[in-house]
Amino acid sequence: MKKIAFLAPNEEKLNRIKNLLQAYNDEIVFETGSLADGVAKAKDLIKQGIEIIIARGETAYNIRDTYPEIAVVDVPISGFDLALALEKAREYGDKIAVVSFASMIRQVECLESALGVQIKKYYLRSRDEVDDVIDQAVREGANVIMGGYSTCRAVAKKSIPAVEIYTGDQAYVETFYSARSLLKTIEFERRKTGVIKAVLDNAYEGILSIDENGMIHSINPVAQRVLHLAGEPVGLSIRQVWPELGLEHVLRTGAASHNQFFKVRGAQLLCNKVPIKDLAGRVIGAVATFQETTKIQKMESRIRKEFYAKGHVAHYRFADILAYDNATKNVLEAARSYAETDANVLINGETGVGKEVFAQSIHNAGRRAKGPFVAVNCAALPAQLLESELFGYVGGAFTGANKEGKPGLFEVAHAGTIFLDEIGEMDYVNQGRLLRVLQERAIMRLGSDRIIPVDVRVIAATNKNLSELIAQGRFREDLYYRLNVLKLQLLPLRQRKKDILPYAKKILEQIGADTGRKVRLSAGAAKVLERYGWPGNIRELRNVMERAMAIGRRNVISAAFMEQILAYDDVTAAEEGQGGEAAVIRKALDDCGGRVSETAERLGMARVTLWRKMKKLNISR
Repeated sequence: MKKIAFLAPNEEKLNRIKNLLQAYNDEIVFETGSLADGVAKAKDLIKQGIEIIIARGETAYNIRDTYPEIAVVDVPISGFDLALALEKAREYGDKIAVVSFASMIRQVECLESALGVQIKKYYLRSRDEVDDVIDQAVREGANVIMGGYSTCRAVAKKSIPAVEIYTGDQAYVETFYSARSLLKTIEFERRKTGVIKAVLDNAYEGILSIDENGMIHSINPVAQRVLHLAGEPVGLSIRQVWPELGLEHVLRTGAASHNQFFKVRGAQLLCNKVPIKDLAGRVIGAVATFQETTKIQKMESRIRKEFYAKGHVAHYRFADILAYDNATKNVLEAARSYAETDANVLINGETGVGKEVFAQSIHNAGRRAKGPFVAVNCAALPAQLLESELFGYVGGAFTGANKEGKPGLFEVAHAGTIFLDEIGEMDYVNQGRLLRVLQERAIMRLGSDRIIPVDVRVIAATNKNLSELIAQGRFREDLYYRLNVLKLQLLPLRQRKKDILPYAKKILEQIGADTGRKVRLSAGAAKVLERYGWPGNIRELRNVMERAMAIGRRNVISAAFMEQILAYDDVTAAEEGQGGEAAVIRKALDDCGGRVSETAERLGMARVTLWRKMKKLNISR
């Protein structure tokens, strides 16, 4: 769609401009129109969607005055065009007067200074003044008059010569280029304004901004509703609209203010106030964002419900479990059969053996796979908080409780599985409540007397010996038998050595996929891994592989380098405080007698890399 229009005073000039801008004719609407006729044509052009009108002199002035919403670009008079007109005027006399609008007069003043000549100037404010101003110039001694098309046409009726100031071809071309650039700027600003308006109109909070004078610059619909404003108060002082806000203080100090509470017509608002600064850091305004506290609470409640409904997902499946050792194969076969039932499962094993991986895999292979998988670490929460998390509470059940209440994780896990990790760490009181839930298949929120039925499968896990805890009176025997319907005993990694290398290689592949590196284990490094005791099991194996990838720079992990990595945990506390990598490098240097080349070879990195690391970590030979 064409958005630029050229208004020429007559057909002759119109054809001339068309020829000059022939390459851009598909971007321009060409029309004839001068003075009042030009203003009428501008009205039609605006209706057609034209955004920039190019015109000359009085026509441009009148259009701009009548339609301030449209961009009007004047065709300028160049110094060369004025010089030509002045040279011709001198042929008629030396008392030259210019009768024109201000834009042309300014150009003449520049020419006077450059040529050292004196030209009498007469300003026009409207076309109706032309005859009177010409008569005034003649009375004051002018023997030749310079001006535009309207001036020369009026002078032609009098007994005095006139010289029209013509616009050169280059001026028309340059004006079009200026209009084109202006159009791009307008379109960019319109896009930016559209984005800002969309953000303001669709924001959840009220947004109000002021300029450096404290006058309201913008306000969104939410702010208008919260402040009970009938119309937009743009242009009013912030003191008239919300005097208690104190946004002018932000203007004066340039300091932001967060989480302030205000009360407006009975509504409690939480408000943030920040300064608006230009690129030079000067404060040019301020903005306040605010929201009703009741809305915040409702939104939090909705988010929690969405999170509970969609956020509890089991990611692992049996395919993620590597089983090369016969012991692992037996456990995996048992777990697959457990997935076919809904009975409770107790998983026992050391830290890091993958108890949750098995729990998620059982869930995903069973009939509850489309339901939620909710994991709870019973050791991570204090007894009272664990109680409210597991069973939920009603509004006002205890100090600090959400007034709308909160569903417990057993409710969230309805039609799915709840995984109770570190069950051996649960306090005795909560063990009793858990036992009741397992027996009744129903929960009661804290502070409530209403029974809520739940359909949940329970998978519990522990690294403790529950029989010993029962003997010590720290774990309920009846709860143990409720949980221990189906049992999985996961062996530590040191007792299933055939699983070590497959897991190590898989972890290296996973890390390599993220970092873009391909690293493999040497035969010697593989033997080092198989000899190691792995007290932290698969979790420790992953940490070791990540450490090897982070520190090493070679594509093959050597036996010596792997020994250094595994020795990391034996470093003294002082060395540990200086960083694990530094400790590994220091120990390797000691073992190699301070020889850098040999140390680099042992660590599996280039000599230059080792020097750089030593310098960075302040390690001397």
